[in-house]
Amino acid sequence: MAREIITTGKTMEEALAKAYVELDVRADQCEIEVIDKPKKSLFGRIKVEAKVKVTVKEPEPAAEEKPTVKKAVKQMPKEEPVQQAASPAKENHNAEKLAAALNYIKEILDVMGLRNVEIKTEEKDDCAVLTLEGDDLGVLIGRHGETLDALQYLTSLVCNRVEGSYFRITLDCGNYREKREEALKELAKKISAKVKRTGRSQMLEPMNPYERRIIHAVLSDIDGVTSKSKGDEPNRRIMILPTNRSKGSYGKGGNRSSYHKSSKPRQPERTMEEILKSEMAEEEKNTKLYSKIEL
Repeated sequence: MAREIITTGKTMEEALAKAYVELDVRADQCEIEVIDKPKKSLFGRIKVEAKVKVTVKEPEPAAEEKPTVKKAVKQMPKEEPVQQAASPAKENHNAEKLAAALNYIKEILDVMGLRNVEIKTEEKDDCAVLTLEGDDLGVLIGRHGETLDALQYLTSLVCNRVEGSYFRITLDCGNYREKREEALKELAKKISAKVKRTGRSQMLEPMNPYERRIIHAVLSDIDGVTSKSKGDEPNRRIMILPTNRSKGSYGKGGNRSSYHKSSKPRQPERTMEEILKSEMAEEEKNTKLYSKIEL
């Protein structure tokens, strides 16, 4: 009786690999029947997994015995490093992730009616920079890059639904990222100079973590100021504070009372004897005044 098995997986390759391992056979020893093909949603989520039926062919009488999958694994030298076999798989996963990211961006651009947009790709080990070039791309950037950041976040989610290690996606539009970075550096220098001059802290507008790191990095090289982040996302802000506060403008040591000193000299306190003499003199004066009245 022929051996057969039905397996499922996120991709056709994954479903077939499971079947080959379970049956302990090679691909050329089997007949394959595709029951369901994998289907994905707009955001890259697997809606329907791949489903295949694998049947082992009857062996030919004079066929030379060939090593199966399990036997081949057992016969591998133990000293051979595992990384050599894992490297091509990692490259395949990264290629699939990048393809998923590009397909998602193209779908978004098509829905937005931006069809004359070129996507340039710069791929590295575990990341890729996707640069969009074309006309009228301001709608993709948004206020301070908020739309571009949101699209980058969604693209990263879709990309990393594909099996494999985390793959970082950076989305740029023209030279916006570079221009925004330079603008933030100039802003940090300008505000830090104001804080040092006035001695008062300054609060910047809400920024994402990437932009806050740029500000913190610039301020770390400027003497006389320091910075810290306050608040919760997405309204987290940077506060720039002076590190050398002045003693104040109310006199030496910052004492407010010394600033309001009166120009009139302070009178010494009178003794009890002086007070009694003053009261007696006042009483005598009144007595002489009233004695002149005749009834």
